[in-house]
Amino acid sequence: MKKALFIFLSAALGNILAANAQYYNTTGKHLYYETHNSRNNITRQSLSFVKQTEAGNDTLHITLADSVLPLNEEKKGFMSRQKIAYTQDNTIVYMMDETSMSDDMKIIMDNKEKEEEVMKKLSSEGCIYIVLHNRVRKGEKMKKSKYTFKAGPIKMTTTLNGEYQGFERLKTPAGEFDCIKLTYTMKANMLLFFSETVNITEWYAQGIGLVKSEEYENKEKTKTVKTLIDIKEPL
Repeated sequence: MKKALFIFLSAALGNILAANAQYYNTTGKHLYYETHNSRNNITRQSLSFVKQTEAGNDTLHITLADSVLPLNEEKKGFMSRQKIAYTQDNTIVYMMDETSMSDDMKIIMDNKEKEEEVMKKLSSEGCIYIVLHNRVRKGEKMKKSKYTFKAGPIKMTTTLNGEYQGFERLKTPAGEFDCIKLTYTMKANMLLFFSETVNITEWYAQGIGLVKSEEYENKEKTKTVKTLIDIKEPL
């Protein structure tokens, strides 16, 4: 009887812990990635770490800092940020939101004096995001999302559609991970001047977040692969 009770309690505890699994970096360590782009055949390294956390209204807000390391003296490094929210056993990863494009504009602008003037002409609506949890089923559709960014008279609209591919064990130089696998398509349209479609496959692990990403650009026929290669304590 005690053995049966122990097995039951162990299984129950496992289910409770699994239900609360978080698909972002909870290790407190730095995650190192390697990204290869087939267009220019260049491989770059980057590191990701939790920059800030803030709790409120039953939601934990996490800001990740992604730092692309310098390739050489000509190819300088840069840093970007990504927002994540954890609420009700769901991890929400934001790709684009009301501040992401503005933050990217600040990174590429050299003239700080004109930065404030440019920022006044930028506006956005909606967001692009994915939801991760342990209840996903293979073939289940992901929530559709839409984001519109305006810069003066120019407007660009991006949409996301996809589905979950269930769970898969993935091996990388950083180790083996049990991951949620998902595939989705992002389409960007800017009036009649520009359109782009990117097909993306990603793997996310509990307590780590992104383990691997494969992006294929239909127009350019190029592939970008980002892989987790190491996990280290902060220096």
